[in-house]
Amino acid sequence: MQTAEAGPEDHKYDPPGQESKYTAAELALRQPDDLEGNGQTYKETVESDHNVNETDATGSKLTSDGTSDVSAGLENVASLLEQTVESALEQSHEKDHQVSTEINTEQNLEDGNVKIKVNNDVSTEIADQIVDREKSADKIEDPESDIESEEEDPPILKYSRLSQVPANFFKNDPVSAATFNETVFIFGTHSGSIHLCNPEFTAIRTFKAHRASVLSLYTDGIYFASCSMDGTIVIGSIADAQDIVRFDYKRPIHAVVLDRNYQRTRSFICGGMSGNVIYSSKNWLDQRVDVVLAEDHGPIISIQAVDDLLLWMNDLGITFYHVPARQVISVVEKPSNAFRSDLYWPRVSFPETDRVLMAWGNYIWSFRVSLKTGLSGNTGAGSSVKSRLLPSAASLLFRSVPEKSVSVEHFYQVDYLISGIASFDGDQWIVLAYNPPKENPTTGRLEPENPDLKRIKALDGATIHEEEIGLDFVDNLGLNDFSLGYHIGPSSTRYFIICARGGVIAQKIQLDDRLQWYLDRQLYHKAWIMSKHLVKPLERLRFGLKHLDQLLELKNWKDAASWMAELLFLDSKEFPMSDTKSTLATRISSTLQLEDEEIYAKEVRSEWDKCCATFIQNGHERELTAVIPKDPRWSLQKYHYSKILVYWLSLIDETDKAYQLLKEWDLELFEVDIVTGTIELILELGPDNSRLRRILCEIYENSYEPVKVVRHMCILRDSEIIQFLDQNHILPLFISSIPKFIKLQFENDSDIELLPIYQLKNKLKDVIAILVQRRFEILPTTIVKLMAENHLEVVTFFYLEELAAINDLIVQNLEDTRAQLYCQFDRPKLLPFLMNNHYYDISKVIEMCETSALVDELVYLLGKTGENKKALRLIMEELDDPQRAINFAKTQTDPAIWNSLLEYSFSRPTYIKALIELSDDQSCKFYNPITILQRMSTEVNIEGFKESITTVSLDNDLNVVLNQLILSIVYKKSEELSKKLNSDMLRGFLFSVDSEDVRKIADVFETYVITLTGTNSKPQIGLVSGVVQADEFAYRLSTDLAAKLRHVHSLSAKLLSRESCG
Repeated sequence: MQTAEAGPEDHKYDPPGQESKYTAAELALRQPDDLEGNGQTYKETVESDHNVNETDATGSKLTSDGTSDVSAGLENVASLLEQTVESALEQSHEKDHQVSTEINTEQNLEDGNVKIKVNNDVSTEIADQIVDREKSADKIEDPESDIESEEEDPPILKYSRLSQVPANFFKNDPVSAATFNETVFIFGTHSGSIHLCNPEFTAIRTFKAHRASVLSLYTDGIYFASCSMDGTIVIGSIADAQDIVRFDYKRPIHAVVLDRNYQRTRSFICGGMSGNVIYSSKNWLDQRVDVVLAEDHGPIISIQAVDDLLLWMNDLGITFYHVPARQVISVVEKPSNAFRSDLYWPRVSFPETDRVLMAWGNYIWSFRVSLKTGLSGNTGAGSSVKSRLLPSAASLLFRSVPEKSVSVEHFYQVDYLISGIASFDGDQWIVLAYNPPKENPTTGRLEPENPDLKRIKALDGATIHEEEIGLDFVDNLGLNDFSLGYHIGPSSTRYFIICARGGVIAQKIQLDDRLQWYLDRQLYHKAWIMSKHLVKPLERLRFGLKHLDQLLELKNWKDAASWMAELLFLDSKEFPMSDTKSTLATRISSTLQLEDEEIYAKEVRSEWDKCCATFIQNGHERELTAVIPKDPRWSLQKYHYSKILVYWLSLIDETDKAYQLLKEWDLELFEVDIVTGTIELILELGPDNSRLRRILCEIYENSYEPVKVVRHMCILRDSEIIQFLDQNHILPLFISSIPKFIKLQFENDSDIELLPIYQLKNKLKDVIAILVQRRFEILPTTIVKLMAENHLEVVTFFYLEELAAINDLIVQNLEDTRAQLYCQFDRPKLLPFLMNNHYYDISKVIEMCETSALVDELVYLLGKTGENKKALRLIMEELDDPQRAINFAKTQTDPAIWNSLLEYSFSRPTYIKALIELSDDQSCKFYNPITILQRMSTEVNIEGFKESITTVSLDNDLNVVLNQLILSIVYKKSEELSKKLNSDMLRGFLFSVDSEDVRKIADVFETYVITLTGTNSKPQIGLVSGVVQADEFAYRLSTDLAAKLRHVHSLSAKLLSRESCG
């Protein structure tokens, strides 16, 4: 059980006329049978000697000067309390540093003994100091207790001492009643004084209203009512001190409430020791009339009002009375085993207008007020059945009153006495539990107990939480001396625990209070979690950093790293941007927000650097690796990342993590020189680590140091080294090493000599493409020389072939080399190359062909140099190809060649057959097939000779027929064109005759020809004979096909010219 204390106050109060050291409640528990008729608490026996101007029951006004002269209170004892606490702490350190949870100090003062009780969960300033000192002692001496305290949750309520009432209240003049309205708080004392104040405790006025204890207070926010042991009732305006009246009923009045329309009706309801519930109102003559609503069931203990409903408590139980209907609607009897009615006064609360909470003794009721429905509903106050069926004329003037009903929602008994009840959050209630005095086994004396404030479930009354309320001077106080009130304010609900000598305000703890509670107890993690929307980001960051410090002090590096990642997380979207575009209305706020974000980002970055340095200095790079930011925009010190990488690289058994980090981390994060230097050293010790070497190559490449990559790529035998050099534009720096790099394309150096040419071309195509592309940076002559020196002629062959495909001029001076390479690697292309190029050295090529026995190429070259006979001899003797020999002779058009061919052919049947079959217009100049037949020996046997002659004859006849057909076609075409030309030439057209020569010809000749030489030329007149004689083909007989074709062409030209003119 926790204890809530609000601080020390003044002396205990011994009311006059009460000799027993026990309260009535205590005596009832001890001797319930001996207290018959004596159930009053000391409130009912307090008497005052103060005089009050009063009136009789007719209601005359109270004088305005009836104020009380209350003596000043005792001197402040805070300094004495602090001295006591310090002394207690010193003693606790001497006793193994065990801090007790309660400090009791007794000090004799002038007016009596003062007993001060301080509990370590008090919300007052002095008690907080005590808690802090106790925490300091626990933290120094018992670290585990601090860890346990971190697991605590903040309290639901916070407490403060009620000290805003007048100085004499609670001290010299104990409080006997209090009520709390939305707009006004009212306190009544045992001396009969009343204090009015607003909810902020700003005093409205304080005055003397009664001669004895105020037993009950009521207010509707405009008027207030009080009743007293002296039998008087005082009703007055809160705002107007002059508007006040007093009524004297000559017997103690326990309760009074105002009619809800008191301002208009001036009616009120009261009750007390007389046992009558009196409804006092004014009639139409302005005379006060008292109507008894109930009687003969013992003293009226309490009267409450909610809306238009009254409820009072007496020996009968709980009675509900509907004022508009003027009838009792429900009576709830007391349980048979309940305490006597006037022994423990009931406590009532109204959480809603249709809800009533009541605690009486150790019983709790929850009532619900609702309207009755159905045809059986009553239509009037106390109406009979007859009046309902046959309403009178008077009844028609009034609106029927809806009848209300009351039902019990919850009812149960608890194992403690209740001094107050109110609603709490949701389905919870808060009750003030009275603890009777307990007997001290040593002294035998009864020692007072502070009340407990409990939170219970509305359903079954089960206790959810309870804590002791540390009130001052509770000696000789009974249940009726405690009360619980509440006020619903704009921000929170306050609960007022009131006793005769003191008061405590309990208030639901707010978020800022919760935050401060965590901070006071160094629970920085919970403070950070809950403060996201309470404080600025920088302040919240401080909370998290303090929690991080706690984890580091505990050497909990793993959790510290995880917490650091969460605390110092900053989304990439939250990085401050330089663009602050906004409208005029939002530019200032946007700029301020941007500045705050930049400041926060800088602070987070700074804390990252500090935390990383701490982890590294303590050798916890492993924990730091998982959480350190990987975004270069953080701009953290590169030293941290470098140290982490060096740490992982140094772990031989866990190098995979280093490889992973080197792959993932941007080069901007760490110092490249340090990391690469470390890797170089590792590779010197273990050169076979190809994976690490490749990662080093990537680092060099990404850090723009490609030259350093080359050596490692050579060690790795990377086949893409030339591509790498080309991409980084450093190939000209390694010209001499190009052959070495080319050999890296093959698994074995011997593959260059053993693989087929097409496979070599496929493997080297990328390299060749790069060399060709860089032909202006690395000259072809350089490549050719370099490859020749390294016996890589095949590379030269592919290289020059690609160059020639792009531009022949580039390799024009390398044709000798090309011819040699064609001879070596691609012989079929040699002859076309020799035929299409003319800048090679023929003598060298002839020598090469003779050496390589390349007859076809040699024949071509000999023919090119004029050694036709030698070439023909090679064809006839070496190749023995009559068809090729004949074709060679046709190309040379040399009679000597033909003679050599014919002389060689007469003795060889294959040649004779070829000469006859291949004869044509081109060869007929040099030989006639008939002549060959005549000159050939009759003894020569030629296979297929007959078929050859037949074929030749058929071909000749076919040629004749074809020529005739073609000639007839040409004749027909010529005739058509001639007719068209003639008609076109003779077609008439109008023209102006304005020349004398034209008139003369027109007058002499019947037929004449008019010609135009151009579009804009004047027409010329002439004779037909003159025009026809001008045509060279007019009188020529075209027996030759060629001549006739020329005639057709001439006619077509003339037609075209005429069409363009006309």
